[in-house]
Amino acid sequence: MRRYFGIASYKGTAYCGFQRQKTLPSVQAELERALSFLAGKEVLVAGAGRTDAKVHATGQTFTFDLSLDLAPDFLAKLNHLLPKDIKVQSLVEVDPSFHARHSSCGKEYLYRLLPNGRRPFETDTLAQIERDDFNVQRFVEAIEAFKGTHNFQNFTTKKEDVDGFIRNIRDITVTKDDEVVEIRFQGNGFMTYQIRLMVGAAIKVALGQLEVADLKRALASEKRKILSFKAPPEGLYLTEVFYERVPTV
Repeated sequence: MRRYFGIASYKGTAYCGFQRQKTLPSVQAELERALSFLAGKEVLVAGAGRTDAKVHATGQTFTFDLSLDLAPDFLAKLNHLLPKDIKVQSLVEVDPSFHARHSSCGKEYLYRLLPNGRRPFETDTLAQIERDDFNVQRFVEAIEAFKGTHNFQNFTTKKEDVDGFIRNIRDITVTKDDEVVEIRFQGNGFMTYQIRLMVGAAIKVALGQLEVADLKRALASEKRKILSFKAPPEGLYLTEVFYERVPTV
């Protein structure tokens, strides 16, 4: 049995997320359907992360096992079978011990936000707030409060965590171009809804409904009280999954 490692991009609008669900369309199910057709038997995929419904990816990674050598045209055939909103960028054979999720040492996400306006043709790929009172400077101050190692129990809906909700956000960069604000988060891991809740809280600060001090208190608090405003899923992209090394064979 051989193990293969792939990197995929997808527009998540039509899907319940990456992870397979019984009755809803998912990216994982589409990958498994196409791979199984090419292999002539069931192929199961393990993804590096789940991603929420309507969330996109430009660097989602996955692994799967197959007893076949991949023909030179395998990738082209795979993409031909996939829906137009999913594309596998690359496939390589890796050591059988390598796993898309368990071998990961971090991820990068991008959040794209249009605070003061409307773009009808980008409603699926850009969070649009449409508020004239959105203060970008206050938004940036709020976002930067999340950088570093914190207990993010109040910025995730996850019920419990073996690591005590402790995560390290190594870097946060904010850029503004043509009215769109883009925030990149790099960290050792992100929990359920964590980025959308962080961005949502920062939006509340930008609108004068919360203070940066409220966010800092929520990070320092020993009591759990989730700040529950989730930013829209359309603006979120999984851009890269980090590994110490990818052991190709």
